[in-house]
Amino acid sequence: MNRSRRRFPRLAALLVLLGAALGAAGAARANGAFPDEFSIHFAPDAPHRIYLGANFGLLVSEDDGATWRYACEPWVVSSSNAALASASVSFYQVTADGALLANSITMTRSSDVACTWPTSTGSISGQSVADFFPDPNDASRVLAVVVLPGASYIVASHDGGKTFDAPHLYDTPDLLTGVEIARSNPAVVYATSNSPSGGAAKFLASANSGATWTPTDMAIDPATTPRILAVDPANEKIVYVRVVGAISDAIWKSVDGGQTFTTMLPPVGGQLSSFLLANDGAIYAGTRGGKLYVQPAGTTGFAARDSYHLRCLGQRPGTNRIYACTDFVLDGFSIATSDDKTATFQPLMTFTQILGPLTCPPVQTNCQAHWSRIQGVLGISPAPDAGQGGSDGGTTPSGGSHCASAGVDAWSLWVALGVVARRRRRRRTL
Repeated sequence: MNRSRRRFPRLAALLVLLGAALGAAGAARANGAFPDEFSIHFAPDAPHRIYLGANFGLLVSEDDGATWRYACEPWVVSSSNAALASASVSFYQVTADGALLANSITMTRSSDVACTWPTSTGSISGQSVADFFPDPNDASRVLAVVVLPGASYIVASHDGGKTFDAPHLYDTPDLLTGVEIARSNPAVVYATSNSPSGGAAKFLASANSGATWTPTDMAIDPATTPRILAVDPANEKIVYVRVVGAISDAIWKSVDGGQTFTTMLPPVGGQLSSFLLANDGAIYAGTRGGKLYVQPAGTTGFAARDSYHLRCLGQRPGTNRIYACTDFVLDGFSIATSDDKTATFQPLMTFTQILGPLTCPPVQTNCQAHWSRIQGVLGISPAPDAGQGGSDGGTTPSGGSHCASAGVDAWSLWVALGVVARRRRRRRTL
């Protein structure tokens, strides 16, 4: 389920506005917030590597979660542009060949296990990227959603997210809220949009890689927003959509490529924070309020369970173990695992066990001061070997899968951009 303004002279004003909007929307933040978790990813070519996206950086384990190091968020965001150091990462994705993509005000990319993060360029330069999605099969292809005041559009990259093409695959005066490529048929692309003028929300489908699109009106409450949760990896016609409300979310399902939808999970008591299509066909959805909704494989309907305060759910392809990001403060640990289809969980890691920054020189140089602050927040005593051992953060490529997360609140981004645009127009008329 998620923006660069480097050329704009009033970047600081936009960051303040965007930060306030994201804070109001409940997005995970690093600046002034207690460390939190929101996504987990697995490397396709490194069977023991795990990535954890947190609101203070990207954590890396090379040994199935036994030990962890991290790249600090300011470095992930600004390794190519120090002016963006105060921004926060909204979400991470991993390409089919293991490159990491991070979205904040802009998009950054790492091909060396989180050691360096050059900024993506091309048609997204100087624009606000609200969402992106790498092709699950083709490592060179990435789609991105760019939002402007009163418009949004989709563009493509054909070099793994390093640069984005100038031609737009889709333009609309509505607000695009997400885009996704089907694994079983990469020519099939889906997107969702909402109307700021009171029109119908839309589900958009393309069967030819975005050359043409078929829109379908979605009969959702005007106060809600549609976002794609997942496309079934074996059947491109099956799509899951999260209908986001102010205080409660629902899940809709389509079995005909978005032409029609049925309510799969009615509005729950709280917003969804995690979603997983498990390898065995089971479906899981969790909330930060401590509820886990489970639909076992081959059944219909969800059963609700009391659970941990979930931030994400994930599973390495081809395995049975399920990973859950939990609330470090309320649950007492940060990652748990289940080997019995979420009936029980076992703690795997707490943030106090982090060994420090990744050992590659760029992260060591740029994250030591940040690590000192994180140690203070977590109450970690400085280790005598701080900065030694653990992941080398830059010897082999990495990648993996991701659990569903909302990412940036696109409505908040739209509002922030609109305020900045109106201020510019007023200044020009003075």
